[in-house]
Amino acid sequence: MDIKLIFLLFSLLILGSCSSSKMAKQEAAQMEAAPSWVKQRPVNSMYYIGIAKINKANYPNNYQDIAKKKALNDLASEISVNIQSNSIVSSYEDQAGFKSEFSNYIQMEMSKDLTGYQVQGTYETTESYMVYYRLSKDKWKQIQAERKKAAADKAFTLYSQGQKEELELNYPAAAKSYLNALLEIKKYWNEAVYYTIDGEQQRLDLDIRSNLTSLLSDIVLDVQPLSISLNQKNNFKSSIKLAVKNKKGENLKDFPVQLYYRKQLIPYQATIYSEIKPVVIPIEKVKYQAKALFANLEIDKDKILPIKSEDKRLLKFISDAFVANPVKVRLNYILPEIFISTEDSENKNYHFIDNAVKQALGEHSFQISSNRKEADLLFSIKVHESNGNKDSQIKTVYLTYSIDVMNLRNSNIVYTFSSPKYKGVDYNFESAKEKAYMKAASEIEDSSFKEMLQKLIE
Repeated sequence: MDIKLIFLLFSLLILGSCSSSKMAKQEAAQMEAAPSWVKQRPVNSMYYIGIAKINKANYPNNYQDIAKKKALNDLASEISVNIQSNSIVSSYEDQAGFKSEFSNYIQMEMSKDLTGYQVQGTYETTESYMVYYRLSKDKWKQIQAERKKAAADKAFTLYSQGQKEELELNYPAAAKSYLNALLEIKKYWNEAVYYTIDGEQQRLDLDIRSNLTSLLSDIVLDVQPLSISLNQKNNFKSSIKLAVKNKKGENLKDFPVQLYYRKQLIPYQATIYSEIKPVVIPIEKVKYQAKALFANLEIDKDKILPIKSEDKRLLKFISDAFVANPVKVRLNYILPEIFISTEDSENKNYHFIDNAVKQALGEHSFQISSNRKEADLLFSIKVHESNGNKDSQIKTVYLTYSIDVMNLRNSNIVYTFSSPKYKGVDYNFESAKEKAYMKAASEIEDSSFKEMLQKLIE
């Protein structure tokens, strides 16, 4: 490396070191001349104190705003949050640190809402900026008392409204009024909140909570019947009656109830609102399955109590009180009983078709009846045979069949099916015919007949 370059770099390092040393000495001298609150944090039993020191280089454009924010946070941290033994929060089990979480919430809210504080001084050096705030404890107590009273007044208005709505059996509106009343005094759940009735003080916070939890625990979802049958006789349609009641048996309106069951193609979900009279709900087009089927009904709690996500944990006691259980209605799906005609029973190959039909029906839980009078459906199966070239050494037989399905209650044809042509080939007609029947039977079991079964279920 060039000796001149080395000398230049060395000189710059010396100058930089001297400059830093000079600035450090200058900063130290400025701090030495600073007011006493800069050197030592003041202690005053009459005031809350908030002081912040900011390195200007870290916040070149807004160091004063940052210093103010940190000083106010420092001031707020001096205001202790006590949880009174008879408060709403005190009744919580604190396994997951809820009380500490609530105290932090109150602390943050105070930081946002601080007022009445005064700037006691600012001090600025070449490198740093400091600000000093203080707030009279008596003044803050007065501010908080005024705020608490204003919140209590709003809460009492909502609470009174909720009581009126409850007496009118308008439970959904009452629940929302009670909830909003409780949220109005949310910042004071760690202490007692009073209101005055006829010159006597009463606990507003506990009364709101009591009324809300009592109202929610009074709600009953009533569905009748709890088991219905879907069969050929009712065209696989039925209905249930829904009502929401209180424990006195009085019907309650405007409760949103979620209904869910599986229809033929897609899951069916709907919201039904309760009325003064029971609501009749049709149950139809249910997707058949061999295992147990249910229609599920449940009060939509989120619509009754629209609680913000940040409040869900704080208001867990409300969810715990709302115990209106979901109701499951059993759907007994009874497939039609079927009688199969035997018009072609003399045909020695007919048993291939007959057995294939019975097997396919049995696999889908249909019942085969031996008595036409007891059956729901009549299956009429007709077979048509035709021979191919009789002069050929190789014999060919063609076979088609048709099925008519009749509703025996009204003699209506509910389904018809015509098969494609099946071909049987062998050295004699009897063997060729048997092969044609076997092909038709195989398709009944594997594909075409399944479509017919699905149509019958629909």
